[in-house]
Amino acid sequence: MTTPVLHPEIELLKSRFHETRNALRDAIEQWHVLSNEVRPRLNATYDRYFGELERELQFASLASAEIFRRVELLSIKVARGEKLTTEIIDLINHVVNKEYARFKRRLHEAFNMDTEQRERSAQLRVDAHDDEELVKMYRTLVKKLHPDAAGESAPGTEAWHRVQNAYRDRNVSQLRSLLAFFGVGDASDLETRTWGQDRWTSEVQSLERRLHVEERKLARLKGEEPFAIEGALTDEVWREQHIAALQASIQTKLKEIDENNKHYRELTGGCVPLGSNALKSTDEQGFEEDFMKNTYFGQR
Repeated sequence: MTTPVLHPEIELLKSRFHETRNALRDAIEQWHVLSNEVRPRLNATYDRYFGELERELQFASLASAEIFRRVELLSIKVARGEKLTTEIIDLINHVVNKEYARFKRRLHEAFNMDTEQRERSAQLRVDAHDDEELVKMYRTLVKKLHPDAAGESAPGTEAWHRVQNAYRDRNVSQLRSLLAFFGVGDASDLETRTWGQDRWTSEVQSLERRLHVEERKLARLKGEEPFAIEGALTDEVWREQHIAALQASIQTKLKEIDENNKHYRELTGGCVPLGSNALKSTDEQGFEEDFMKNTYFGQR
């Protein structure tokens, strides 16, 4: 049987297709290694040197923003000529409490929860649409990778664990990348034999767009911390300078908190305790008490 000779343009397109697909898989693999192997190592190094200072700065920054927001809303009322009654002050505090509840929860997860608690909290935030898409992609990957279905062509245990971890973390973006990495949905060789030049052109362009997205995603990741400061972490002089910068930032935030606390007392006459609200649940009040105890401004 004579093997059909492909048009030269189709041969070039086919070559571009395979090169692009390999490049796409390389980009996805790089992103996985950076995210799941390099980043944890760099974060551990960063935390060893700066973890406590970062924690203090983040809590102080949130506290500064929150008291500023209270003062801002109270000042708007005064500028409009309204009298700040106990009810109005309490209402404003209630509004600010609701505005900042999400930020407090995220900060609490980042610094005060262990891994299991963070995962449980994150799962509660997944909306139904994302969850439906996530389950669908997970099932597709399981069918593709499970040894019972894939037979001898099944990837190793590392690939299997990668899928399981992405599903556990509810990482929709990572599952999408894994679908591309493992070629889920790719046409078979038998199917591509029927493709004409227009179809090959369309498939190559689609693959190149996906590669462009993954390359941008990878470049963005490399430009973020901790990757952007990987070299500096081994520089003792830089570490000392960074410690000094963090300490200065903390002091700046504490000064802002003091100033806005003063403005708050001036505006309210001290008639309503900061953040008090009879409508808040016991859990909310308990969390805020814990939050206050874990910030510099709560210890002043």
